[in-house]
Amino acid sequence: MEPSDHLSDTEKKLRSLEQDLNDLRQGLTLVNDYYRDLEKISRHQDAVEAVDEIIAKPLVDDDIEFEGIWRFHEEALAADPGAAVPCQAMYEAFVQYCKTTGRSVVEQDAFEFVFARIEHPAPVLDSGAWTGYRLRTESR
Repeated sequence: MEPSDHLSDTEKKLRSLEQDLNDLRQGLTLVNDYYRDLEKISRHQDAVEAVDEIIAKPLVDDDIEFEGIWRFHEEALAADPGAAVPCQAMYEAFVQYCKTTGRSVVEQDAFEFVFARIEHPAPVLDSGAWTGYRLRTESR
């Protein structure tokens, strides 16, 4: 082998190695970009889950609670201006309604807070009793 042939082979090997190194660098850049995108997506997903836990879930829970109280109002009570139901009896009827219908029971304070804001007609709390409604199971 002549020295020029040897130099030519060496140059070819060097060029080939440089091309391989360049390909590896490009591959490494692609992998880095891919992991950066994954990290960004992961952080975004964590943020979405945090928003769901902190904001959306409590709103949905509140809607479910309100819906249960509203359904109780619609299905278990009859408007009667002359009627009065003691607070404890009203809450116990609500608890029984929830058990029967499979709805979530809320604490008595929450029930009374929401129930007091129902309209058409609005119940009135007077001397430990809700006036303006009677339980449908009660006779007049």
